[in-house]
Amino acid sequence: MGLFKQLSPEEQAAADAEKAAKQAAAEQERAERQAKREHEKFLASPQGQARTAFENGDAVFQVDFAVMEQKAEVVAMVGAFNSVKSNDATQTLNAIVGEGWDLVAGSFVFVVQGEESRDKFMSSGQNVAVKGETRGYYLFKRNESNRVS
Repeated sequence: MGLFKQLSPEEQAAADAEKAAKQAAAEQERAERQAKREHEKFLASPQGQARTAFENGDAVFQVDFAVMEQKAEVVAMVGAFNSVKSNDATQTLNAIVGEGWDLVAGSFVFVVQGEESRDKFMSSGQNVAVKGETRGYYLFKRNESNRVS
């Protein structure tokens, strides 16, 4: 008798079905975990916060998010400069309005997160670049007629 037992066609079919069922269950579990992560990410977003505030019956909703990020870069013997990345807030603001809100006011603040500096090459003084972000602060009031969902 050999080391491996030959399965009958019925046993092989049952083993294949069990393996397929386990794979399907594992795939279903992965999909559920992914959906939960995506839902939690949505709830943490400005639009998700707006939906939660609306569902809680809040009369006003305030939110802030970065509308521009600035990185400080200093290159030896060249100088200091900033690289800027802007984020278009229009899509986010429209999504919040679609959750049942009217934009009342908005303001912006530059938040300094640090500086990079180097001595100037062959002269006195410093090259300085500032790192930070511009945050938009927005106030909304409830308007149920704007609710899309």
